[in-house]
Amino acid sequence: MGQFLLGLRSLFLRLAIFIVFAALLVWFLGGNLLAKPVVIPHGTIACGAKLVHIVQVIPPLDSLPSERETWHIEIASQSDDDEWKIITNAQVVVRATEISRAPNGALWFAGASSGLAAWTIFEVDCEQDALIVRGSGYPNRLAVERQLSRIASGRALQSPEVAAGAQDAVLNAGD
Repeated sequence: MGQFLLGLRSLFLRLAIFIVFAALLVWFLGGNLLAKPVVIPHGTIACGAKLVHIVQVIPPLDSLPSERETWHIEIASQSDDDEWKIITNAQVVVRATEISRAPNGALWFAGASSGLAAWTIFEVDCEQDALIVRGSGYPNRLAVERQLSRIASGRALQSPEVAAGAQDAVLNAGD
């Protein structure tokens, strides 16, 4: 029985030394054993007395959710830009556009949720720290980029049906 316990002790000692050296190698190569998501803030924009930016989150390859990246909106006061918080009724989307500013100062962006092909256009309400859905059901990123450029130039948001009709009218004008 003594030989068996000595063998186990030797095995555990070798295993502990291996784990320590493996951890040191990972640390030396610039990684870590417990991977964290990469968080990338994009384009901070002032909105009244607050700052707003869109954040891209890239989780480690072996973690949940299964989406390769997600996006959400964060807001902070201009006096304390270290305290960023996720906006109140935040929509986590898997595809997103940059934030656009309308001539009246309102901030807009578009995103597509996981599993849905349709895109949704949101307005950022800086007073309430909330998102307002302004249009949904746009078929692709091109359609929402067109709508965001309309908003940025001071024109009204079109419904997906009206936008598709206008696109078809332009494409069929040469016939």
